[in-house]
Amino acid sequence: MKISKLLIVLFIANIQILIAQIPHLTGEVKVSILNGTIDGDLEYSNLPKLKNYSIWLNTGLNLRYFRDGEDKFNYGNIKYYDEEKSSEAFQYYFPDKDNKDRFLPEKFKINYVGKFPVISDTLKASNRGDWKGNIAFNGKSIRASEQTAWYPILYDIENDVELNKVTYDIKINCIDCESIYLNGSSPIKGKTANFKSDKPISMMLFAGIFDFTKNNHTYFINTELNSEQEKVLGSWTDKIVNFYENKFKIPYENSVTYLYTTPISKKNAWMFVTYPTIAIIGQEKYNVKSYFAPNTNKLKDNSNIEYFAHELGHYYFGTVIVPNSELRWVFLEGLTEYLALQTVKEVLGEESYHKKIDTYLKGTIDYIPKSMATIKNSEIDETYRYYYVPLLVTALEKEIGKERVWNWLRTVLKSEKSVKTDYEFFKTSLVKSGIKEIEFKNFEEKYILSEKAKENVNKIVK
Repeated sequence: MKISKLLIVLFIANIQILIAQIPHLTGEVKVSILNGTIDGDLEYSNLPKLKNYSIWLNTGLNLRYFRDGEDKFNYGNIKYYDEEKSSEAFQYYFPDKDNKDRFLPEKFKINYVGKFPVISDTLKASNRGDWKGNIAFNGKSIRASEQTAWYPILYDIENDVELNKVTYDIKINCIDCESIYLNGSSPIKGKTANFKSDKPISMMLFAGIFDFTKNNHTYFINTELNSEQEKVLGSWTDKIVNFYENKFKIPYENSVTYLYTTPISKKNAWMFVTYPTIAIIGQEKYNVKSYFAPNTNKLKDNSNIEYFAHELGHYYFGTVIVPNSELRWVFLEGLTEYLALQTVKEVLGEESYHKKIDTYLKGTIDYIPKSMATIKNSEIDETYRYYYVPLLVTALEKEIGKERVWNWLRTVLKSEKSVKTDYEFFKTSLVKSGIKEIEFKNFEEKYILSEKAKENVNKIVK
């Protein structure tokens, strides 16, 4: 009995430590979608005790001050730019009195303002140049994901971890908006809204002139779908989510929210996820209604299911575990694409699965991939992430069996939050999942280290 009580006490203590390390944001953010302005007055608290850290804030946001939590004095700060860590943000830290080390208070106030271009005329827009990390004003809305660092984000340098998930109690004031949405909360009609979340979540802001609906437990923001189309998309979502939940035994914690908006460029069209929001970005001809056959409630084809499967898979590789280090893109995008491939086989069938494999093979036909054992994060391009990695993991599947690959993926998801997803982790996580050392060595020599690695991968997956 005494041992059980002690274990309970230690468990509670550990939970309290984890809770204490979740940053909390309070305050107000003022926005104008017509003027392209953001004005933030926030308090950042519940900060962990980090010695080697930086605070990220978007390069387009001008700092008024960092101030102590009691609002008595300003903190001096050092500002620098490290594109390898974030191309969207400046990095700041508080130097100690000797300017030798960094210190981080338990809480501080931050005040900043920024003005961004409002691009409402697509004729004058660039062909490319919009992405998830862009604070985008298109004349009708603002779109700002966590990648933009539109709110201060604490970065643990030693462990290579972005603490972009926060609890919050924030007032959003948008003088020329009709609706406001903050990830983790329900959308609100009005120019002003107070949002609260006791669950840590990455904050994505979407505010402007748009409508939204709720169908069952799913919000559809600015999608313009009718009720039946919402049900169709919701049904496919449920099939995909159920497949992942059954494989990983890790439930989705929130219902998915679908959001659509236009980019501030002519040709960019893509999806991204800031869980639980799946954002669909594209000009009007690529809006969510375009996924359906004209004047029907049926999807045009199955290709969009593949995209949704990929984005829904990012809950696991992107939220449950946040990849970093040299193989960040392998674990974040490559493994998520492998999940999408398996979903295609499960919900669409063998024919669609083999078409997807053929797409990967054709996409890498003239591609010369670097060895995963030596490749750097900056060298992992889109072909490597979205085409070569799923082929490589399929080769692993052919060698050791599909269920053992799923067991490895489950092992990865159960890893410590601070783990570095580098090549050593790739190896140790496979061994930890039950793969024998000799099995890994044989796979490594044939498909990773060999000069004929790509050739060997292609042979076994066909």
